[in-house]
Amino acid sequence: MNFRLKMVAWSVLSIALIVTGLLGAAHWHLDGELRKDGRDRSHGRNPEWVIHGSYTDAEVQDILGELMTVWLWIAVPLVLASGGVGYFIAERSLRPVSRINRELDSLDPLSCAQGVQLPERDAELAALVHHINDLLGRVGKSYSEMAEFSSRVAHELRLPLTLLRLRLEALAPELPPEVSEDLQEEIGHLSQLVERSLLMSKAEGGTLEHEIQPVDLSALLEDLHDGYSILAAEAGLTLLWQPDPGLTVNSDPALLRQILHNLLGNAIRHGKGGIRLAARRVEDDRRVLLEIRNGIAEGDTSLLGTGMGLRLVRAIAGTLAGTAFRTEEKEGDFEASLELPGTDPETLMGVGGYRSAELQRRPRLLR
Repeated sequence: MNFRLKMVAWSVLSIALIVTGLLGAAHWHLDGELRKDGRDRSHGRNPEWVIHGSYTDAEVQDILGELMTVWLWIAVPLVLASGGVGYFIAERSLRPVSRINRELDSLDPLSCAQGVQLPERDAELAALVHHINDLLGRVGKSYSEMAEFSSRVAHELRLPLTLLRLRLEALAPELPPEVSEDLQEEIGHLSQLVERSLLMSKAEGGTLEHEIQPVDLSALLEDLHDGYSILAAEAGLTLLWQPDPGLTVNSDPALLRQILHNLLGNAIRHGKGGIRLAARRVEDDRRVLLEIRNGIAEGDTSLLGTGMGLRLVRAIAGTLAGTAFRTEEKEGDFEASLELPGTDPETLMGVGGYRSAELQRRPRLLR
């Protein structure tokens, strides 16, 4: 039973007990008073006379019955009203908690160190907010240190990998072709991993630079289609490509291409069966929704948010104003949704509140 129902139950029960006690006491006292002077109302010498000022048992029962009926008409609405009062008190009491929850929900790894505001000077709530802010501060500091360490490691690895690749290219004529090709491929994978780590560090650290401009999403998807059709066929997957024509979004073209590479690459590496890509206009053509859905191989958790690819997509999407990224598991399938702002002037000006809300929610990401 939640807190509101508990408060309603306690209010109703308390008032019901009080009213029952008062009614019982009043009934007992009035019954005694009415019967105290009760006597035979007949006159000994004149039987036709009726002596007034006293009550028979039947009259006492009638009087008490009428009074109980009136009291119940008053008591029942009073008990019901107490339930409403209890619910109102519960709502008022939970307002500070709801406000703290909203603030906590709006925090991300970069902004969690700023903590939440104390809604009122209540000693219990103040202690709770103090402990929450202390914990958030330590989490934020650890996250910043980890991101900085990852960035430094990636920077340190960049130069040796470049030198290694150059030396390998110089020695390529002296090596067996298959050995040279394998080494080049491995170095290429390592270099790609380092570049992605650097990109993610910048995105999560709020230092990723981008240039927002109109992007022909339909043309970009068309450019990617042939390559991923070949990769899907090699992996034994069917690729269903269903973007609407003429889609234009407002985004950074290089970062958007990186996001699509990650999503499609993940779907091919970890998916099974078929892959379906769809893109269409939503919200009265003000936004564009792109969805990629694929089956999940049994026991594979890479598509459920534990891999580096989705983390990088989430970090990049977080730096692009008005862009929302979501993942969901539906009936054994995995679906990644990317919602992008269109090029409508009202969308660009933040009409509709979405961009403004995003700007307010993640100010540090947009520095």
